[in-house]
Amino acid sequence: MQRLLRASALFLAMLIVVLPLTACRRGEARAEQFKLDILAISPEPPIVGPAEIQLRLRDQRGQPLTGLGTIEVEGTMSHAGMEPVIVRAREAGDGIYVTQDFRFTMAGDWIIIARGTWNGQPFEARAWIAGVRTGTAPATPHHDQTSSPTPSP
Repeated sequence: MQRLLRASALFLAMLIVVLPLTACRRGEARAEQFKLDILAISPEPPIVGPAEIQLRLRDQRGQPLTGLGTIEVEGTMSHAGMEPVIVRAREAGDGIYVTQDFRFTMAGDWIIIARGTWNGQPFEARAWIAGVRTGTAPATPHHDQTSSPTPSP
């Protein structure tokens, strides 16, 4: 009887360890279904304050994700204690989405997370923006044919 209890306890302990690992692998596969690219940031280089970010979402075959209308964009950093910036991005065509009211709240490296629903399934894709700086926008305006200028604060 004691052998049976030990075997049962060992089996349960293995399940507790193995099941979460298999669940993580399934989640990783879903997260890799879509690719997020940062196409442009205005102002360039990125500084603390308001910014416009142009993103491109693609599927695993490299095809643009179109027809989503708007998506949620979260900006965060890897350290604790930072309140994430969460805004909407509108579709500009061909899998390109443009943030509305995004604001870098501190200098450093940022993680950008795009979330939405495609074909009835929720998705999440990530990209990184390195080296957001403190300071002011360049003295000469940046002219970008694909976006409208971001107003000064």
